[in-house]
Amino acid sequence: MMSRMTISPDAPALDQLAAHITQRRLQLGLNKIDVARAAKLTITTYSRLEDGKSVRDATYGKVEPVLGWAPGSCRAALDGAPPTVVEPLGPPGAYFSPVAPGDLARDVEQAVQDAAVAVTEMSAAEIRALKQRVVDELRRRGRIRDGMPEKS
Repeated sequence: MMSRMTISPDAPALDQLAAHITQRRLQLGLNKIDVARAAKLTITTYSRLEDGKSVRDATYGKVEPVLGWAPGSCRAALDGAPPTVVEPLGPPGAYFSPVAPGDLARDVEQAVQDAAVAVTEMSAAEIRALKQRVVDELRRRGRIRDGMPEKS
């Protein structure tokens, strides 16, 4: 019989994830039993999450959709990133992740840079100028508000 090895996260990472889970549950106005039932977990297993105890990866996968998080958010949180909130959009199974206002300009710049590198042979200076023109145009159209932080 083959055993599946998983890397056990350290206590501070588990505590941070527990804080994210508890905060999100409270934001959604749910109690622990509501989340456990919706995730098809026992209350004991769910409580391990909020108590900062290690659980199987499958458990994370069960609780993420109940909390409105993208798949892999628990693992990302264990690595120090915040969980990614997703919300239903349109037909069943379609979701979107809201963009924090301060992230939008940086996200647009990164997308433009990645696309330019992939399809052109522009110089670094030309790519920087293109990124700035795109962000400026989105500001002009009101899609990015003035005063949003920009990447330096």
